[in-house]
Amino acid sequence: MFKVYGKTNCQSCTSAKQLLEAKGCEYEYLLFGKDYDLSKFVEINKTHKTMPMITVVKDGVENYIGGLVELKEVLATKYSK
Repeated sequence: MFKVYGKTNCQSCTSAKQLLEAKGCEYEYLLFGKDYDLSKFVEINKTHKTMPMITVVKDGVENYIGGLVELKEVLATKYSK
């Protein structure tokens, strides 16, 4: 399962959600200021500078992927086999 940490009025956040839906991936969308705050964002990866920030959760462990570009790379690798 993926977690998408996004914000309002973010085209890249919308694109990430649409991509995950198109690939049939399970995901949770979290909205900045409602579902998480800056401290959670920094806790996951203090060097990430863009929105969205995306993680993958496997066996209860959340791991940082990156942003929309990195999500596309992960999904291309997963679905190219």
